[in-house]
Amino acid sequence: MVNIHCAYTEQINPHGASPVLSKDQIWKGLQRKIRRAQDFVPVISECEVLEEKDNEVLRVAHFVDKDGKPTHTVKEKCISYYPTKVDFWQPSGAVITNTVSDGPGLTENDYSMTYTFEWRYPDTTEGSEEHKKLMKSHIEGAQMAVHSSIEALRRMAAAGELD
Repeated sequence: MVNIHCAYTEQINPHGASPVLSKDQIWKGLQRKIRRAQDFVPVISECEVLEEKDNEVLRVAHFVDKDGKPTHTVKEKCISYYPTKVDFWQPSGAVITNTVSDGPGLTENDYSMTYTFEWRYPDTTEGSEEHKKLMKSHIEGAQMAVHSSIEALRRMAAAGELD
């Protein structure tokens, strides 16, 4: 059994980014991502919200490969911790965390987004070639997910969808 842990961080409002996203806009975007992940992450084609209560959403996410062909579905419990993070819990025990953090200047120009992943592979041996391939694949996936999410937030903000 192997647990794979990886994280990727990207600055949300780097120099020259437009529009500059406020923390409220980022939070509204993360709440939208819970319900419509397909607008943020290309490997998700659809989300079905099964239940909502307080700060929790139960959903089913439908995943596709790079060619758009369906690969699998995952039921997730999404728990929001305003205004900083959302955890996505999967039945396998895997958890994905989306975190918005402040930087050294404590201004909107210093916000960062980090996605942290904990994946479980019961049939993989630690240190094996398969383990190495999975690590590489997951960090590349993390990078894509963070970058595409920030770009989606920026498009939505520019269209007035996060005000």
